[in-house]
Amino acid sequence: MKFRNLAAIICGVMIFSSSISFAAVDGGKIALGGIMPGMSESDLIATFGQPTYRDGDEWTYQTFNVEVERGRVEKVSTRMSSITTPDGVRVGQAADILNSTFGTADKVENDDGGVEYEYYSTDGTKKIEFKVVNGVIAKISCDLRD
Repeated sequence: MKFRNLAAIICGVMIFSSSISFAAVDGGKIALGGIMPGMSESDLIATFGQPTYRDGDEWTYQTFNVEVERGRVEKVSTRMSSITTPDGVRVGQAADILNSTFGTADKVENDDGGVEYEYYSTDGTKKIEFKVVNGVIAKISCDLRD
């Protein structure tokens, strides 16, 4: 009996420790303003209309930019505070909100005077990235992973 209890405790600790070692964001939460990587080009146009500027695969709307390849959204990004993630995270907020909303980042990297925090979807097909400058979110991007 003692052995079973010990085995159950060890198993529980291992499961708990593995669950906190990566963010594992639900794929449905990797989006900006209702735009998800993988969304069809026709759904994007039906919802948001034609872009204000288009240069090949790069589409520009007033508050966000989209990369469209092979008829689907590959990436969406914004530097504007008016567009949010499904959890309400937006540009201009303190970076502290990232840990409470998404957990520990899967990847952290210094880049061009800021720090980039990447979180991957549970199935590994998508990522959401936050560029933080001086402790404040300056840019948010969501894209399909290669």
